[in-house]
This record gives sequence, structure tokens and C-alpha cells, in this order.
Amino acid sequence: MDEIGQKLRDARIEKGYTIDDLQQITKIQKRYLIAIEEGHFDALPGDFYVRAFIKQYADTVGLDGDELLTQFQQDIPEPQPKEYAAQSVENKTRATRAEEASPVNRLRRYLPQIAVAGIVVVAVIVIYAVMLMSQSGPKQTIPADSESVAVSSKRSSAKSSKASASSSSKPSEKASKEKKEESGKLDISVAAANGATQAVTLKNLPATGNKLTLGAKGATAWVSVIVNGTTTWQGSLTSGDTQEVSLPDNVSTFQVRSGNATVTTIKLNGKDVDISNGTSIVRTITFTNTTSESEGSQE
Repeated sequence: MDEIGQKLRDARIEKGYTIDDLQQITKIQKRYLIAIEEGHFDALPGDFYVRAFIKQYADTVGLDGDELLTQFQQDIPEPQPKEYAAQSVENKTRATRAEEASPVNRLRRYLPQIAVAGIVVVAVIVIYAVMLMSQSGPKQTIPADSESVAVSSKRSSAKSSKASASSSSKPSEKASKEKKEESGKLDISVAAANGATQAVTLKNLPATGNKLTLGAKGATAWVSVIVNGTTTWQGSLTSGDTQEVSLPDNVSTFQVRSGNATVTTIKLNGKDVDISNGTSIVRTITFTNTTSESEGSQE
């Protein structure tokens, strides 16, 4: 057995280590540790590893590795320049840098940021879905004073009709009937939406009995009807739902507001109001009756 190997072995035994214990501590293979103790340095992977393994062995069993290498330098082979260069720290650093620069390692480095971004996107989608669901709820009908006004207007209209019928002659009744039939031809003109607003012009809108039929197609829409600054109805319509809203007598202007105008459908007295000429989802549609008061009085 070589002298340096015997010294290392004695120090190991004194420490109470077996070869297996030393392998676990130093991570040096058992066959290399045995070769060092027996002086078979040619069994190691290279001269560089001979010096490195001897120093690590010595430091582990309580000896000064550098002093031991100096003491037995004539028995330990010197590493060749090429071999030393291959095992040098600089070359290992270059290899490490090349490995870190690989696309796979770069992707691994950015995985936490990608995961955080994905969580943020999912959270935004969930919040948006919750907001849409919160808007859908039971339909609400808000009673308005306009209903009582409509009842009283109907009564006064009936009384005036009876009085005019008793005082008019048959020829005048026939002419009045023809005028009423002509005025009953409702004309609806829808302008293109201007951002969140859209104008609808009405001609020959009857003085009484006007009804709006609101609906939704393909999705849920929140809709409200405003007459003279007062909301007469509002609610959430699911796809396929319809809601009929009666308008006050002699109404000249009113509004329909929709939170999802692209799926909202509107009919006035059974006639379609095409509001598809616009891309704004939230929209206020203003209806204006352009029939003059003089024409109404003549009828």
C-alpha cells in the first residue's frame, strides 16, 4: 500500500468512517477511494482528479489536504496542461453559461411570470362573468304616475268622442274616418347610431294605445323605458324573452336604454324598429314623434 494511501486510511479509521460512509460524505465513488488508499492512481479518471480526490479525502478525515499534497508531491502525478484547462473553473463557467443560455432554460426562467400573467387573465374573465350575472335578475316593473294619467286621458277621450259623434253629420264622420285611417299608417325612420346614442323619427304615431314590445335574441339584455324623464319599466331580458310596455297617451318623445343593444329587439305597435345600424353595446335610443300638433287637432 502506498504511504499517502496508508496515511489517509489510518485517518479514516481513526474517524470511525467506513469506505461506504466516506462515499456518502464526499460523493466520490467507492472504487476511486479504494484506489487512492492502495496507491493505484492510474485507476482514477485523470491526474487532475487524483489531486482533487486526495485533497477532498484528506479534508474529510481531518487532515490538511494542501499540506498532504505538498508533502507527497513526488508520489502524486501532476495534471497535464490540457487536462487542467479542461477541468478549470473558467471552462466550467463557460459551459454553465452556455447551458443557461439555451432556449429551454430561458423558458424555465420565465415560467413564473407566464403563470402569474395567466392567473391575472383568468381573474379578469371571472370578474367580468360575475358582473354580467349580477346584472341579470328578476324583472322589475316600476309603477309610474303616467299610468293614472293614461286612464284619465282615455276617459276624457271617450267623452269627447261621444260629444263629437252626436254633433257631426254623416259626411263629416266619413271624412274623419278616412283621415284616421291615413294617420294610422305609422312611419318609423331609424338613424345610424352615433356612439352610445341613436335617433328614431316617428310619423303618424297614434295619440293613444301605443305599445312597445321589447325582447332579447341570443343573449341577455338589460333594458329600461323612460317617458318624460320617468322610468316606466326596467328589467333584464334573457334570450327569447319579451316584455310589452304601454306608452302614455299623446306621448311625443320617449327613450329606450339597453345595456346590450346588439341583442335587443324593439317593436312599436307591432312594427319592427331596426336598431342594428350601430356597434355600441350600451345605447340610448330616442323616439321622437314629428306629427305636428295642428295635424293632430285636425284629426
